[in-house]
Amino acid sequence: MRHEGRCDAEAVSQCRYCRETHTWDDDPTHHLKTCQAYQQAEKRLEEQSESDATDTDEATEAANSDDEHFARTFIDPQPHEFHAYLKWNCEDLANPLRSYFGLRSLQGEHDFEQHGRLRTTAEIDGTEWNVEFGFKSSGLAPRAAENFQLDEVREYLVYVYPKGYDSWGAAKSEARKRAYFRISPRWPDIETKEGNRAMSNPYDLEGYDVEVEGSYWDFEQYPSVLRQSLDALATRQGFRFNSPTPIYPADFDEDRLHRSSNIVDAELYVRVLKGETGEVIAYDGTLHEVSLLLAGDREGYTKSVRDDRECPGHYHTATIDSRRAGELVGSHELAKEFKHYHMRNPDAVEGTALENPKIGVSFQNSIHDDTLYWSDLDTLVTELDEALLNVLNWSNIPTRPDGQMFVDDDYFEVTGSRRWRKILPDRLPRIETKQDDQIFASAAQMNETDTELVETLLTDGGETSPKELARSIGVHLDTVYRALKRLSPLVDHTYGEVQIGSKYIAQELTGYIDAVSNSIKSGLENALDGLTRAEAHAGDDDPWSRWLDRYGGEISRTEGVDPDELDIGFQPETLSEARRLLRSGASQWSKVTDEKLRQFAFEFAPKITLVDGSVYEPRYFADALGTPG
Repeated sequence: MRHEGRCDAEAVSQCRYCRETHTWDDDPTHHLKTCQAYQQAEKRLEEQSESDATDTDEATEAANSDDEHFARTFIDPQPHEFHAYLKWNCEDLANPLRSYFGLRSLQGEHDFEQHGRLRTTAEIDGTEWNVEFGFKSSGLAPRAAENFQLDEVREYLVYVYPKGYDSWGAAKSEARKRAYFRISPRWPDIETKEGNRAMSNPYDLEGYDVEVEGSYWDFEQYPSVLRQSLDALATRQGFRFNSPTPIYPADFDEDRLHRSSNIVDAELYVRVLKGETGEVIAYDGTLHEVSLLLAGDREGYTKSVRDDRECPGHYHTATIDSRRAGELVGSHELAKEFKHYHMRNPDAVEGTALENPKIGVSFQNSIHDDTLYWSDLDTLVTELDEALLNVLNWSNIPTRPDGQMFVDDDYFEVTGSRRWRKILPDRLPRIETKQDDQIFASAAQMNETDTELVETLLTDGGETSPKELARSIGVHLDTVYRALKRLSPLVDHTYGEVQIGSKYIAQELTGYIDAVSNSIKSGLENALDGLTRAEAHAGDDDPWSRWLDRYGGEISRTEGVDPDELDIGFQPETLSEARRLLRSGASQWSKVTDEKLRQFAFEFAPKITLVDGSVYEPRYFADALGTPG
């Protein structure tokens, strides 16, 4: 019964097309690729749209409906910050670095000392943008090759920002749409100048390594923005030189991107009406629960931020690593930061759309277990989108485009699109219940070494290791390793570092540990009783017998129809712990007897003495176990 509702193999959703059931960990995107019923439905939809050109409105309505045969319509998030390292491989060209020499030629045509960066404009997506060109030292040593005649290797900088701003920095200070590209050459056996950090080129690329930063562009647009910017810069060649070395924007076509191109930051957000995000930022709200249940106890990057100095909910974050991402949303693997934030100076935007907060989810490269490659872009967008939609759902904010709840800004529009996304019931209460069960089961079996180890982890700050724990509590290292194995549901031991599994477990253990220590110190008599009881139940190895042994349960038979007395030796600290203990006992008894869980209350009259000496003898325990059946 305790297992029901938390089983990883439990079917939690069903394909709208073929009716196949799915578990938490199933990837719906992968299923759709092989679902014949889905493909047929999509084909029918396409044929319907094309077959009746005179009935466009009906076709559009069918395509966008939330009919059970089609994917749901969700609010479209807006891409925000983006940061990547894109690498172009041009080794097949006669001169792989020809565009680099073209940029060097453009540098020579412009007087940077007198005029500053070179400025021009480019048309991108039908809009005129400012484009600036500059350069900086790279720290690279000149290439030892006949066709490389440069004494100084520079990196070339391209800035793209809106017309109406006099600099990229001014556009950035006002959080406008923009892009920045730092173009650095690469060749095999590349070296740096003395005193500079060594340069890595593991694939011996001959081409370019381009750092990309920007905001508000669709993530996949950045290569195109660079190419169109280089097109604009190429038109500025030839003003001083009769035969300039040309720039070849086609060298930066997307089909030349090398597989090592990788992404280090990306965010999607929505803007929600001020005053409607209370369940996101409350002390028992979604972000706090994510941080408490999924953030490690002592890893620095799992900190939860709550900054309300400027206004309520001004800047709140919760971060989870790669391993825990899948606990929150099945099949997810990317480390993420969940964010609720206002503008830096909220008073300055009062009365405008910008007074309303953003809710966003971003990729966290610094704590991700692996490299996120450019080829993983679809996975990135899906995970960020699903994580954001689930946070909205768990916070009772609509996941559909709702003009009464969401607010347009200069970039985010309250629009929706039909797509397949995994939307789950709030998993946070399930995770909390699972961690409660782990705490209760493990705490009741702790020996003295276990409690000392947990107390040390709870009281000592910073990182620790098994060796440091052994030295701290005065036991052999092997003893610590055995304790860590016993405590594995509560304690994480990876790469020589030890920490409590989550902030929530640490918080709850703080309340348990004193009771467990007291029980151990005064437990000799209970231990002897346990040996006697074990002999009386010789040969019994069922869950109910093990539960009685574990918690010092003593059954006194009564005459007639009165329930047998059940006296529990283990002393919990609070009433809630006592109730949880009895529910776990009822569950084990139900497994052995095959009786309904509620019947336990009619068979036994339980009695538990708490640490403070108070006695818990529930008269209506049956009501706490639910109705029959």
